[in-house]
Amino acid sequence: MSAALVTGAGRRLGRAIALGLAADGYAVGVHHHVSAAGAAEVVAEIEAGGGRAVALPYDLTDATGCGVLVERAVAALGPLSVLVNSASDFGKDSLGGLTAESWRRLVDVNLTAPVFLMQAFAAQEPVPDGAAIVNLLDTQTTSPSPIRFSYFTGKFGLEGATRLAAVDLAAEGIRVNAVAPGLVLPSEQSPRTFAARQQLTPLGEGLGTDDVVDAVRYLIGAKQVTGQVLVVDAGQRLMGFGNTPAG
Repeated sequence: MSAALVTGAGRRLGRAIALGLAADGYAVGVHHHVSAAGAAEVVAEIEAGGGRAVALPYDLTDATGCGVLVERAVAALGPLSVLVNSASDFGKDSLGGLTAESWRRLVDVNLTAPVFLMQAFAAQEPVPDGAAIVNLLDTQTTSPSPIRFSYFTGKFGLEGATRLAAVDLAAEGIRVNAVAPGLVLPSEQSPRTFAARQQLTPLGEGLGTDDVVDAVRYLIGAKQVTGQVLVVDAGQRLMGFGNTPAG
């Protein structure tokens, strides 16, 4: 049984991706930080369906030490074939109100931790054949909000890191790609505002979590695709509005 590690898998898109990969036959490392109860539910659902899963707590603000998360997943499940960096911190800050604390927290979770997780994933011996990394970005990097300065800076950096890692890790047989989802799940919006925003796309309809999971599946299985960003937003980025994080 191949194994996958999904960060932020106790809630939102991470949860959907973890369940989707389990349905595809992967043993899943279900990373969480504050969503311990949600991670336990994901593990229970996977096991109830006959799969294997383990909850893996870790605070990604301790970014440079997060290679231990890969080590724990490998110890529990065996060598990892897939890493999905889904965890995000959507916190708000602006350039004028920026603090060292908000910068470190948001950039560590959204950029530094994924980079060091990619490093630890590639350090496995041996790396399984067909190994793949998928990073979660945000379609709104095309029209970012300055009230989420550190969040979007992290996502810009992760897009660049995806391309660089794709070149660097190609010799190891590891493909590195990214998915940039549009508005999939509500955050601070009211249900009415969320529903209205979801319809404001060229395709005239909103996204579901399955749309993002299918994109992750494609990139895991696409043996000749690396260094790419697959935008899944029903054309939302073409409408010129933003300011709401994806996922």
